[in-house]
Amino acid sequence: MSADRRRHLQAQLAAHTDAADLLRGICDLCVVQLAVSGARVRVLGVTSVEDGGALVYSSDELGARLDDLAATAGSGPCIDAFELGRPVLVSNLATDGGRWPGFSSDAVTEGAAAVFSFPLQVGGVRLGVLELHRRSAGSLTPSQLTDAFLLADAATDTIFDDVHGVAPLTLPGLVDIQAEVHQATGMVAVDMRVSLAEALLRIRGHAFAHHMTLVQVAKEIIERRLRLDSGE
Repeated sequence: MSADRRRHLQAQLAAHTDAADLLRGICDLCVVQLAVSGARVRVLGVTSVEDGGALVYSSDELGARLDDLAATAGSGPCIDAFELGRPVLVSNLATDGGRWPGFSSDAVTEGAAAVFSFPLQVGGVRLGVLELHRRSAGSLTPSQLTDAFLLADAATDTIFDDVHGVAPLTLPGLVDIQAEVHQATGMVAVDMRVSLAEALLRIRGHAFAHHMTLVQVAKEIIERRLRLDSGE
């Protein structure tokens, strides 16, 4: 049965050409096939979240906002899925999201009611996360869960083939969309004489405390309108 579903899903994606376009197609197909409100793919570091990464595609604005909330808080279902190497399925974020206090309440306020995160990995090599969200609470059905695993596999193969040169390299331009955050992290590390990991934590803390996005804080740092070592 899963083999038939795999062929069916592959047929739906056949018109997509390069890796970036295929990942967009996978996210859009998740919305149609799995009855979710949105889907996104985030490419992360090879071994941990601290290695960097970026949102490659989100099918809606809420998905992009959830991505930013998780990156700012440094916690959330997508980060757990990546670091633990297993799916994290939250059918009711309002009642079951207590393990991510810096993420869940804001995510619910933004309109998310359920979140389903799937790690994208090949053996011990972790590449990123496929995350789905709904605006109403509820679990994925067994058939929807099967399709989610198959589409996560397709996303994994797409990223792996692109990064390792099996297909034309198309993702680097997309995964560089958070260049400002990386640049600001380096500037804070130099200014405060701390590690890059510590600098990123300082930026996250400022963003969380002032209800800003990471990119907003990064731009202020780069433009020298904000210096975290000055206590601002």
